[in-house]
Amino acid sequence: MDSTLLTATHRHSLKENGSKYLLGPDSNDDYRNSSSFGDRSQISSNTRAVSRCRSEKAQQEFNPEKEAADERYAKLQAIFQVAEEDGRGGLNIDEFKIALKKTVGYMMTNNQIELLFMKVDANCDGRVDWEEYVTYYLLEYQERTLMIERLRDRPFPPETKDINTRHRETIVRVAIYPTVHKKASTNQCSLDYYTARYVSLSREGIVTFWTPKMKQIKSYMTHPHVDRSTQPWLTDFVCAYNVSMLAATSTDRDISVFDIQANLFKKRYYITGIDSCITCMDYWADIKDLNKSVMVWGDTSGSVYVLVFECALKGGLFGAVGGKQTAFKKISLPEVLRGFHLGVKGFKIGKIHDNWVSDIKYIPELDLFASCCQSSDASMYIGDYNHKKKFSTYFKVNKGLLTFDYCAENNIIATGGMDYLIRIWNPYVNSKPIVVLKGHCKPVTHIVINSSRGQIVSIDKGRNVRVFDMKDQTCVQQLSGRVIKVGPFPISSMCFNPVTQKLVLATNTLAMLERSLEDEKSVEITSHEKPVQGALYNKTFKFVVSCCRESVVSVWDLNTGEKVIQFVNAHKRVERGVEIPIEITAMTFDGPGRRLITGARDGSVKIWNFNNGNCLQQFTTPEALEITGLVSTRQRIYVTGWCQLVHIYIDGASEDYRKNWKNRHKDDILCIACMEPNLVATGSYDGDVIIWSKDTGQVYCTLNVNKGILPIMENMNKKEQKQELEETVNEEIHSPQTDAIQPLEVADWKAAVSTKTIRTGLGLLSKVRGGVIRTESTSGRPESRFSRPAESPVEHPLLSSYETVKKSEKTKREEYDDICKKYEAAVEKILFLESRDANSKDTAVLVTSGAEGWIRFWSVHHEGGLLGQFNAGHRIGESVHALATDEKNNFLFTGDTLGYIKTWDISEFCVSNRHTSTERLARWHWLLDTFTYLKFEWRGKDMPKYFISKGMKPHNIGTRPPPMITEPKNTLKWPLLVNSYRAHTKAINSVEYVDDRSVIITASSDCSVRVWTLSGVYIGTFGETWKPLDKRSTKQTMEGIRIPKDIRRVASARTFRVLNNGTFPRWRIAIQRIREEGLEKLLSQYEPIIPREEEPKEDSKTEVRLQSSNILGKSYKRKIRHKLPKPHPKLIETPSSVAVYHALSFVNLTDIENMFSTDTLREMKERRFGSNVRDRLRGFNRKKEQGPAILEVFNKVTKKPALPVQPYKKKPSKIKKVHGMLQEKVASNLPPILTESETKQVHGNSKHVSIKDSKSQRKSIPSSSGISNSSAN
Repeated sequence: MDSTLLTATHRHSLKENGSKYLLGPDSNDDYRNSSSFGDRSQISSNTRAVSRCRSEKAQQEFNPEKEAADERYAKLQAIFQVAEEDGRGGLNIDEFKIALKKTVGYMMTNNQIELLFMKVDANCDGRVDWEEYVTYYLLEYQERTLMIERLRDRPFPPETKDINTRHRETIVRVAIYPTVHKKASTNQCSLDYYTARYVSLSREGIVTFWTPKMKQIKSYMTHPHVDRSTQPWLTDFVCAYNVSMLAATSTDRDISVFDIQANLFKKRYYITGIDSCITCMDYWADIKDLNKSVMVWGDTSGSVYVLVFECALKGGLFGAVGGKQTAFKKISLPEVLRGFHLGVKGFKIGKIHDNWVSDIKYIPELDLFASCCQSSDASMYIGDYNHKKKFSTYFKVNKGLLTFDYCAENNIIATGGMDYLIRIWNPYVNSKPIVVLKGHCKPVTHIVINSSRGQIVSIDKGRNVRVFDMKDQTCVQQLSGRVIKVGPFPISSMCFNPVTQKLVLATNTLAMLERSLEDEKSVEITSHEKPVQGALYNKTFKFVVSCCRESVVSVWDLNTGEKVIQFVNAHKRVERGVEIPIEITAMTFDGPGRRLITGARDGSVKIWNFNNGNCLQQFTTPEALEITGLVSTRQRIYVTGWCQLVHIYIDGASEDYRKNWKNRHKDDILCIACMEPNLVATGSYDGDVIIWSKDTGQVYCTLNVNKGILPIMENMNKKEQKQELEETVNEEIHSPQTDAIQPLEVADWKAAVSTKTIRTGLGLLSKVRGGVIRTESTSGRPESRFSRPAESPVEHPLLSSYETVKKSEKTKREEYDDICKKYEAAVEKILFLESRDANSKDTAVLVTSGAEGWIRFWSVHHEGGLLGQFNAGHRIGESVHALATDEKNNFLFTGDTLGYIKTWDISEFCVSNRHTSTERLARWHWLLDTFTYLKFEWRGKDMPKYFISKGMKPHNIGTRPPPMITEPKNTLKWPLLVNSYRAHTKAINSVEYVDDRSVIITASSDCSVRVWTLSGVYIGTFGETWKPLDKRSTKQTMEGIRIPKDIRRVASARTFRVLNNGTFPRWRIAIQRIREEGLEKLLSQYEPIIPREEEPKEDSKTEVRLQSSNILGKSYKRKIRHKLPKPHPKLIETPSSVAVYHALSFVNLTDIENMFSTDTLREMKERRFGSNVRDRLRGFNRKKEQGPAILEVFNKVTKKPALPVQPYKKKPSKIKKVHGMLQEKVASNLPPILTESETKQVHGNSKHVSIKDSKSQRKSIPSSSGISNSSAN
């Protein structure tokens, strides 16, 4: 922004030098002013010729723009030299403004020049010399160039996708068979490459058709029956898509044309009489007139043949084929060349090459054909086949060419050959190529131009794929041959789809390189590739600087979201010649905000000019441990980390001037903060927060929530240490009986805090005696502020394991406090509220956050201490790693590990001076207008008396309370929560608030840095661009509201409400749709039933009109080819569900008189009796009134008398009786024969026995005897 014109001038000069090196001085103007790429010219790549041309034409060259720029820079350099000779050491800001206004910055404003001066003057000495000025621009241009290269879009994925094929031999070609959409009643058509099929042909003659997604459809054989020992090899084929045919050539010097229409594969034409073997083919059809098409091929003799078809749609390429379906038509090529076939013209251009034709193409835009071969004298030929234009030219390249491609949009030809170079030619200039692209290490075998992206895709014999940008003339992407997994053979064919950007490679198998559009759409925008460590806002340059774990530092423009500059491997180590990045763990700006200071995991600290990526200073801490905190103020840099020490470095001096403060921390230091004029605070893993003097390093006090709520002053530590040591010795000497006789205050304290806590915490016992026991009761015995806590429903994941390990007499609450002290005491972040009074004991100026999400407000006054605490985690167990506030300290912004941002109003929290009622009311209305969350949460409620509440607690906070030593009854209170929403899906590592724009900047482990308004509306993620921000971006219109994709998947209803700025766009549409559909159903229910329309009867006049004709008369009879189907009956539509009414109208029931009095009933009975008597006298009975049929059936069934049920006695079977008798006789060794008495006993008293019974008895006797005999045996 500030130095756009100046930077453009530098880039212009660099481009001038680059074009001079590449194109030569004589072609700069032509190269710059040419309208098309093909009209540009360039000298040969021979360096001697280039130097000779430069020396000869340097005097003749004249560029007014370059001369003017050189003159301005010469004047600027002279001004800098005069300032250095005078002993001033450079130009100050006023002199710098005057110098730029006179020279290169004549169009820059004063603000832009001031910003440029601050960028160049990174060491803040107030002067800029010529060396600093030039170095800044060179480094900036270098880093921006590298950034552009890294951020350049890669056209292909890094790995190929394998495709299974049925081919056994080498695939000679893969081609696109586009879908032809013909227009009605015309010969015009359009080609569709989205639904295009792919065709592959292998050397043994297998043709395979593929879907657009490269799934196999079907395979065919070109020579299914060969009556000889050797089978011919296929060399090439083309797709005649205008007539749905495919022409393939073989080593038999023939061309077979197959009909592939309607999923068929039948040979239709067979072209013979070809002199030499065909090596390559090409085919083109005119989409404006499908009758016109051209087929060209080249052979081993160096000749080229051209067949022009003028009526291809009339029966095929060579006319209709009669006879059987399997028959084909033989075509003689000499007859075609003589013109014996109507609609086909043949041309032969004999031996234009002295070697095999390696590639050939027809160029319809020029109405020319081009062919190439491996010959130095006739490498490429471009000519007219019918000699109308009489145009023919040769291009000479050393060792010849293997492939080429033509781009109609830029009118250029790209060639590749044996010398590893890619040349770009103008078709009409054969003396020298326009550009020579280097990069391949083996002969280039395939090349294609991607006109839509301005790129050239090339492949060499080593299977290396390179993509070159034609504008920048640089390699955009390189894929090594090791990545291309298509077997051990070189790539034999390549097919590129210009619409879908799909690249198909072939050897004896197939592979595909394609960027999925669905994956690109689903890919979420990220700012870094690795989790973001933090993001800082620079007030001087209005930039946002972020860093990630991969040691990448990015500078962003907050106004537009664009990336200004990026430098990688900020901290690194070299192993075996390879640079390995080291994670950045801390960063900050210097006092003026012109430089960036970063600290890494290896203990190294670097100072950067982040505007151009120049490292100004570097030093390493002696311990070489992780850096966790950095503070820079008054030309001093305070460094701390896992070393448990605070190192002070002098800005601009060497490491010899380093100073160390005394070691007061017993665990790793996790954070550091400073407050003007003379306070530095450090927080450690064990919960200690030490307040230091910035100048002397003296400790003012120590704050620890597990050691008490009052600050531990430094002058009390020595006495407390001695007293604690004495207490510890006495506790070890005393017996259990002696311990039972203890003072009341000690017993009460030990009930609240464990003995181990007293031993480890310095100064706690004296604090209990001096600060805790302050009053005495009327009885003369001291009263302790701590009493033995009752059992409370506390929960903790480690509580169960802690109880099993330590079996003591402590209560569950005491064990919970002990666990919190050991494992959840870490202080992750420290923040000073600089606008508050630090000398007031009732005003908190220090805010700490850490494990379990507890935010604590401290007063650094010697009588202050812990004034308030609350849990800011969205869920129990989530920690708060990020804190931020505004300049007036009215808001506190917190970010937890779940990804939630919460905004708290702390204007009345832990302060001595509160708002008046008028001020509170005005602020309340402003908060309601600004924050959507507060508006909905307090809807229908009155304004709170104070902006402090003890009831706004998270869910289940009662089971995870703060330690009892913190006096929760007095210190546990919540400020007013004005906003809460989910900003990221992972932990938030830093939060920044920009006062002049009223926006919040968040950095998270999900690799994104996002910008939000104060009300919570999403602006964008760095890595994408947005509209320039307003000065105060509090709200956005409905058109500009967006929600990130990852948040849309996991957000709650409250988050959606905040991000949508209180509106419900999707619910509105849904409710409107429901209302419309519901209204239609309700109207359909209230509409009267429309009677079904009767089918119209056939009229005799209608039949006569259909069967006759106005021209032919009544003799005409209409032919009915098939019977029409019978009309289906019309279905009656009924509502699919029961109607639901929101409200029904009704009236109250009114009392009426009894219609059926006793006199009326008596009169009705008399009339009924009289009518019955009259009917009987007349001789007929009166029919009974019939009710519903279902009622009669029900009465018959229910009133039917039940049938009498006789008692059932089951009689034994006669067979069983006989079987039992016979078994008893066999058991008693008697013959198994029944006597007459036994027979009567079986049959009962019946005298007559049927013949069947006697026969059954006779049959049963021998069988039974047989059974007995077998059993006896």
